[in-house]
Amino acid sequence: MSNLVNVKMTFADPRHPLSNNNFNDVLEIYNYLINKLNINTDKYNILIVIPERVEKLFLSNILRWAFKIHNFLSISFIYNALAATYYYGIKTALVVDIGESGSRVTPVAENHGVFFDFIKNNEISGYLISKYISNFVKIDESYIDYILIQDYKEMNSYVSLDVDKNIKMYSECNGLIKPYKIPYTNIYIDPKSEILSHEIFFQPEFLAHMPGNFYKQNIISLSQLIFEAVSSCPIDLRKQFFDNIILIGGVSNCINFSQRLKKELLHILKEKNYSENTNINIKKLTMSHISSYLGGTKYSKILYHNKNKWVTSHEYHASNKNQIIQKLLMWANIL
Repeated sequence: MSNLVNVKMTFADPRHPLSNNNFNDVLEIYNYLINKLNINTDKYNILIVIPERVEKLFLSNILRWAFKIHNFLSISFIYNALAATYYYGIKTALVVDIGESGSRVTPVAENHGVFFDFIKNNEISGYLISKYISNFVKIDESYIDYILIQDYKEMNSYVSLDVDKNIKMYSECNGLIKPYKIPYTNIYIDPKSEILSHEIFFQPEFLAHMPGNFYKQNIISLSQLIFEAVSSCPIDLRKQFFDNIILIGGVSNCINFSQRLKKELLHILKEKNYSENTNINIKKLTMSHISSYLGGTKYSKILYHNKNKWVTSHEYHASNKNQIIQKLLMWANIL
């Protein structure tokens, strides 16, 4: 009997900084997983969650890998933001993906799917937070493990609701607050780094404090990015988008992040003289950092029985490859 496997692992996204945009890295991860689980691919279909902005070369490589290197029965795609909305059970939402390689705001509407023309991106990312924190660590070793800093950032760090007040408090304490020690290491995190590192999402000029050329004058805050994305959408959907903001990605786990984002958005709406009836509702479910994977898993149970949304191995070998890709991308945007 044919079963369905949904595969999405760490670094299985070509945008991740550790992948170096090398598509072979993604396929090597898939190969490792298949071998580790001892999967006979000729008995499985595969559903892959893909980013909204994806190159045809990547999709061509995935198809070649699925049907020439392996022998999957069939393949289907779903867009990252659409999978996230499926996990949350919301058909019209603004998906705010705070990933390792950048921030992306994607409007998704019922009976339309992803609004590709209204997607907004910027370069502020979880990776930059980790870099920022790394510049403040007190360490007895010459090497700083990026993964340790990343785990700390997503599991223990928090976002200040009043950055000026917190910085003043730490200054007045004059070193009385002990730095956080990452367990089983000699790495200590300066308390100020937590505040300053996450502040780059709300005050991008803080990037100027980092060594390197990370700060660019055209980078705007995450709250402004969200406002611009919503403002570019059809006017009859804007209130719905503000009322259904979904946070996904590792940084969404940081304590106070959704509260601070709501505070900043309310400030912008007040400045822009928006209607007082406009609600800001930011949703974050448990395990939101892998919500696209969980949404894909949930969706796969229904998709399995819809044969029209799958491209079979026979169809791949017998048809024009560009037409195959176009068909898959069309179905990737329809639940």
